[in-house]
Amino acid sequence: MAATNASFFASSTQPCLPVSPTISNTLSSSFLNVSLPKSYPVKKNHMKISKKICAAAVATPTTTTEEIKEYKLPSWAQFEIGRAPVYWKTMNGLPPTSGEKLKLLYNPAAAQLVPSEEFGIAFNGGFNQPIMCGGEPRAMLRKNRGKADAPIYTIQICIPKHALNLIFSFTNGVDWDGPYRLQFEVPKALKNKPIEFFNRGLADELSKEGACEQAIFPDTNVVISRCAMIGNLSKEGGDRCDLNLVLGCTDPSSHLYNPLANVDDGTCPIDLDSE
Repeated sequence: MAATNASFFASSTQPCLPVSPTISNTLSSSFLNVSLPKSYPVKKNHMKISKKICAAAVATPTTTTEEIKEYKLPSWAQFEIGRAPVYWKTMNGLPPTSGEKLKLLYNPAAAQLVPSEEFGIAFNGGFNQPIMCGGEPRAMLRKNRGKADAPIYTIQICIPKHALNLIFSFTNGVDWDGPYRLQFEVPKALKNKPIEFFNRGLADELSKEGACEQAIFPDTNVVISRCAMIGNLSKEGGDRCDLNLVLGCTDPSSHLYNPLANVDDGTCPIDLDSE
């Protein structure tokens, strides 16, 4: 199982390190004062879609934070056939733990949420409270499963050391599914610490520049569309460049592995043990 889990994360090169985006003073203060929001925006009526996915209006909240029940891990079979909307996998096969890495998978068919034609499904979630880390939903990576099965969507989570849970939902830009709550295991060294300790520590972690981008990010199936890294380019005329991109599966443990590929195109199958 450990080898399977490791290969499942092989497509991501994003380090799980405490780096750093600036977050608002309001968000920081909510951690420091240990004051979680009393309500969660269940439905957002409008969303402005551009390069970033931005919420424009929020309906009257109807669900309190205390009412968000912990989501239990279903079997892979239940998730795959669309009877459970959310599944997750860790690198070591253990329950999600603070300070570790997590891959979250979403099957919109289970919630009858129709993906947006423009960006598919976006993830909206935050640590210890239902406020999106970084302030805006993030588009998830689409994983096609052939003509017979609808695609699923994935996102990577580098769990902050002081995070106790993840409260999250999904959207197609108009409709929402959620919220869900995923509880994290706490390392032994931090057990029995008061909630103020975790909120202060989390505020410090997420107040650094780039922290939210490191904590929640799509898989690395990103095709570079313009010249950005001069050292890797060869000029092809004066107005364009040759990126030498080779699309394919970049997971060495996959039977579809292409040793010549330098850009993952999402063709690596998700190899999970059926439960």
